[in-house]
Amino acid sequence: MKINFLSKSIDQSDFASRTATVATIAAATAAVAFVLWRLTDLLPTVFATILIALAWRGVAERVAARLGLSQGLSLVVVALASLVSVVLALMLFGGQLVRQYDEVALDVPAAIALLERIVEEHPWGRFVEKFLVHVDFSKMTTPVAQQFGAILGSVGNGLAYGIFAILGAAYLAADPYRYEAGLLALTPASRRPDMTLFLERSAAALRQWLYIQLYVVAMNAIFAGAALWAFGVPAPLALATISGALAFVPYFGSIIAMIIGVLVALPHGLDTAALAALAIGAASFIEGYLITPYLQSRSLMVPPVVLLFCMLAFGLLFGTMGVVLAVPATVVLSIAYGILADTKQSQSSTSL
Repeated sequence: MKINFLSKSIDQSDFASRTATVATIAAATAAVAFVLWRLTDLLPTVFATILIALAWRGVAERVAARLGLSQGLSLVVVALASLVSVVLALMLFGGQLVRQYDEVALDVPAAIALLERIVEEHPWGRFVEKFLVHVDFSKMTTPVAQQFGAILGSVGNGLAYGIFAILGAAYLAADPYRYEAGLLALTPASRRPDMTLFLERSAAALRQWLYIQLYVVAMNAIFAGAALWAFGVPAPLALATISGALAFVPYFGSIIAMIIGVLVALPHGLDTAALAALAIGAASFIEGYLITPYLQSRSLMVPPVVLLFCMLAFGLLFGTMGVVLAVPATVVLSIAYGILADTKQSQSSTSL
């Protein structure tokens, strides 16, 4: 009886210990999930900081190899060259860009008002308005100014986060090995080789992806701007920059750029709107079906279905920045999955 009593007490103590462990893990997981949920604006900024640092460090390494400079000096040279390029671009095209963006801000509400009148004048438009969805199209253009105000506010927040990202990237690019060592110190010893491999592969893949995307954005903007200018579409420089920036977002970016181009050109006539759609669509076609596949043929490819669902997930979690950064985040997740799969396979083969 005494032995049974002792065994029961040991079993109860083991059960209590396991329960406490499970409760601790659950509480820690809930706490981490809550912190991540509260930091939905910060996490994309951290990821963007890593991307900027990787690109900055990669270009600086090439400059140091070609010119024989130290790593720190090459980082400064790359930063100054980027700053000078931006200043020269603003001096040459800044005033023209501001005027054309003002024109875009006026033409888009005018195009929406024009579409509103067309819908209301058509019989099926009145039917939809009165009997199906009870939408008053005459009030649809009222919040346009408020929407533009919200957009400007989000742009201001984006610029603030961008400044923090650049400052963080400067520290990260100056001494990446220090932060890598800190991350490895937090990793269990058995997983440190996998973490080292993950960091190496992720850095190479993200750097290559970013270079490709910057090239694609530039090519899309150049092709779209040239076509818009040749067709006589209003605000060609502004629309070209919008089309190039949206080329950063796969699948949906070109569609949004075409819609914006059509809305800007619609108050100037249907033929002008068609030419705007043709110019932006042709630039997106050349970029999406000729340039990008050729450049990405040597890089890590992500299945389109996986990418679409990841874009949806990151968009729901992090908003616009999540959509923009969905592709590199999916690349990182793909690398992590590949390393874990290889590790599991090697462990199973070793056990056999």
